[in-house]
Amino acid sequence: MLRILCLLICMITGPVFAQQQNDLYHTEVQLTGAEKAESIAKQDGLVNVLIKVSGKTDIAQNEVIKKALTQSDRYVTQMSFVEYDDAPRAMKLGYNSKMVLSLLTQAEQSIWETPRKSVLVWVVNEYNYQRSIIWEQSNNSLITRIKDAANERGLPVMFPVGDFDDVTSIEIPDLWGNFKKPIADASERYNPQAILVVKVRGNSSTWTLFDTTPQYLVTASKKPIEGRVSGSVQLADMVNEVSDYFAKTYTKNLGAVASDSETVSIQGIHTARAFFNLEKQLKQMNSVASVQINTIQGDKVTYTLSLLGDYQQFNDELLSKNARISLIPEEPVVNDETEKSAITEGATQNVAQEVDKSVDSEISIESEESIKPTEIKPVVHEYQLSAS
Repeated sequence: MLRILCLLICMITGPVFAQQQNDLYHTEVQLTGAEKAESIAKQDGLVNVLIKVSGKTDIAQNEVIKKALTQSDRYVTQMSFVEYDDAPRAMKLGYNSKMVLSLLTQAEQSIWETPRKSVLVWVVNEYNYQRSIIWEQSNNSLITRIKDAANERGLPVMFPVGDFDDVTSIEIPDLWGNFKKPIADASERYNPQAILVVKVRGNSSTWTLFDTTPQYLVTASKKPIEGRVSGSVQLADMVNEVSDYFAKTYTKNLGAVASDSETVSIQGIHTARAFFNLEKQLKQMNSVASVQINTIQGDKVTYTLSLLGDYQQFNDELLSKNARISLIPEEPVVNDETEKSAITEGATQNVAQEVDKSVDSEISIESEESIKPTEIKPVVHEYQLSAS
């Protein structure tokens, strides 16, 4: 009776299909026997997440990303261990999404935009000259391999379940021949945003990607994307090629402005050699993503630094790597409104007394304007570069 009731409920509510949901900021990494296995796993996990978010498999070659990997701990928000009977122990890791996006911004990288297109995957396998459609419910290893590879790239995929409607709506020659009308009709119930037809023949596969919904598959003028892969990891290679296509086609520019920045001035720079050496040193620091020169006044240069960590990390690294640089103590900030009024009044009297002196007058006026309560200036951390 209970089975009949469940069947009736399913018939009333209609079919519900499972789409593989990709959590872009979580990953699982197997632990090695290395001395610092957990630290290595956190770095590998961060690379995995950056690949999924950016859509770029070579993201770890970026110089800013390389620096961030040495501080991978600060990006981790969740960590747990998983024990397997037939595989090495693993770590499940979660990473801070805002910090990951900020890092990609600092590295001047774009991302594969979200929400991402859901892809319905039809798989036809030829074995011993017999062809068959591989359904979701079959638990076939081909499905598992595609799912695992798609999860690593952040590609949302789903597979036809193989129920009565699927079996009766399409035939193997329709898929093998890439006939659009029957493929569109059979796919429509899953409501995908793209359709991938995969034909596996032994150690090689061919695939066709229709980057459109079933409703427009027949009439779309856009040509399908096709590929051929072979070898032991052919299905993973296919998923990578499909993911690369989507990442390049549907990319989003994060912009070139990073949120974690500090203004730093260094005085005592008397030669061009000292100027270029200092700039090179700042760019090579692990805590610095990028360096922008704001002003050069005499022997003082002011920079805007995009930081991978906080200011204190930068300060500690700078002082430890250059013994010739020392921090100039910051002057106390005047917060009392009455004291500000007294300063303003004094500055006004000075302007009146020196009105005939044009240069001094201009300086006094600038001083008066600079202490207006409504004006907000960035905090400038000042350093001194000694001669020896």
